[in-house]
Amino acid sequence: MVKRRKQEEIARVLEFAGFTSEDPTFKRWVAEHRAQNGGNLRMSKGATGVRVMFSKEADMTFWKERSEAEAKDRKSHAA
Repeated sequence: MVKRRKQEEIARVLEFAGFTSEDPTFKRWVAEHRAQNGGNLRMSKGATGVRVMFSKEADMTFWKERSEAEAKDRKSHAA
Protein backbone atom coordinates (compact mmCIF):
# COMPACT_ATOMS: atom_id res chain seq x y z
CA MET A 1 0.00 0.00 0.00
CA VAL A 2 1.27 3.44 -0.91
CA LYS A 3 0.62 6.29 1.48
CA ARG A 4 -0.20 9.54 -0.20
CA ARG A 5 0.36 12.91 1.31
CA LYS A 6 -1.81 15.85 0.50
CA GLN A 7 0.37 18.71 -0.61
CA GLU A 8 -0.93 22.22 -0.27
CA GLU A 9 0.21 25.24 -2.17
CA ILE A 10 1.51 27.83 0.26
CA ALA A 11 1.68 31.34 -1.15
CA ARG A 12 3.40 33.05 1.76
CA VAL A 13 4.03 32.90 5.47
CA LEU A 14 3.54 35.88 7.75
CA GLU A 15 4.62 36.19 11.35
CA PHE A 16 2.62 38.49 13.59
CA ALA A 17 5.05 39.76 16.21
CA GLY A 18 3.63 40.24 19.67
CA PHE A 19 0.58 38.06 19.04
CA THR A 20 -0.14 34.57 20.33
CA SER A 21 -2.76 32.20 19.00
CA GLU A 22 -4.76 32.95 22.17
CA ASP A 23 -4.73 36.74 21.69
CA PRO A 24 -8.35 38.06 21.47
CA THR A 25 -7.58 40.23 18.42
CA PHE A 26 -5.93 37.32 16.63
CA LYS A 27 -8.81 34.99 17.50
CA ARG A 28 -11.25 37.55 16.02
CA TRP A 29 -9.20 37.68 12.80
CA VAL A 30 -9.23 33.88 12.52
CA ALA A 31 -13.00 33.74 13.13
CA GLU A 32 -13.61 36.40 10.46
CA HIS A 33 -11.37 34.56 8.00
CA ARG A 34 -13.17 31.27 8.59
CA ALA A 35 -16.58 32.94 8.20
CA GLN A 36 -15.57 34.46 4.85
CA ASN A 37 -13.43 31.70 3.38
CA GLY A 38 -14.21 28.58 5.39
CA GLY A 39 -11.60 25.99 6.23
CA ASN A 40 -8.68 26.21 8.58
CA LEU A 41 -5.60 28.34 8.67
CA ARG A 42 -2.22 26.76 9.24
CA MET A 43 -0.63 28.37 12.27
CA SER A 44 2.48 27.75 14.30
CA LYS A 45 4.56 29.47 16.94
CA GLY A 46 7.19 31.73 15.42
CA ALA A 47 10.25 33.41 16.93
CA THR A 48 8.44 36.67 17.78
CA GLY A 49 4.75 35.74 17.54
CA VAL A 50 2.26 33.55 15.76
CA ARG A 51 3.09 32.42 12.22
CA VAL A 52 0.30 31.95 9.66
CA MET A 53 0.65 30.14 6.33
CA PHE A 54 -1.56 31.30 3.48
CA SER A 55 -2.54 29.39 0.37
CA LYS A 56 -3.86 32.49 -1.40
CA GLU A 57 -1.85 35.64 -2.03
CA ALA A 58 -5.00 37.78 -1.58
CA ASP A 59 -5.60 36.39 1.92
CA MET A 60 -2.00 37.09 2.89
CA THR A 61 -2.24 40.67 1.60
CA PHE A 62 -5.50 41.27 3.49
CA TRP A 63 -4.04 39.96 6.77
CA LYS A 64 -0.88 42.03 6.33
CA GLU A 65 -2.86 45.23 5.73
CA ARG A 66 -5.11 44.50 8.70
CA SER A 67 -2.17 43.91 11.04
CA GLU A 68 -0.49 47.13 9.89
CA ALA A 69 -3.72 49.08 10.52
CA GLU A 70 -4.01 47.50 13.97
CA ALA A 71 -0.41 48.50 14.77
CA LYS A 72 -1.11 52.11 13.72
CA ASP A 73 -4.25 52.13 15.86
CA ARG A 74 -2.31 50.85 18.88
CA LYS A 75 0.36 53.54 18.45
CA SER A 76 -2.20 56.35 18.13
CA HIS A 77 -3.98 55.25 21.33
CA ALA A 78 -0.68 54.98 23.21
CA ALA A 79 0.38 58.53 22.32
